[in-house]
Amino acid sequence: HFHHEFVYEAIVMVLESKGEKTLKMVLQLLRSLSASSVITVDQIRRGYERVYMDIAEINIDVPRAYFILEQYVDKSFSMGIIDVKLRDLCPCRGRKRFVSEGDGGVVKLESY
Repeated sequence: HFHHEFVYEAIVMVLESKGEKTLKMVLQLLRSLSASSVITVDQIRRGYERVYMDIAEINIDVPRAYFILEQYVDKSFSMGIIDVKLRDLCPCRGRKRFVSEGDGGVVKLESY
């Protein structure tokens, strides 16, 4: 059964798409397939992990891939599609934050 491949391709489609419509539709699709047990938790996990492994390569063709993936993963978690463990595995590209991002200008030490 290759449902993890479907999950992988669906997420890549979100990363390559423009706008929020595809993101929302794929989230709804995966949530309903998961809720009806058409796709198992393990297949979802494997699909997400494959995207996590390939994100650096995807980012070559889709410059905002890391940013979009982070948004997608956060929404997946809030909708109950993935658990906190899978959410926390999401690779994020270290980037400079701006004061306007809501931390009140507080300087935070980087932790590695």
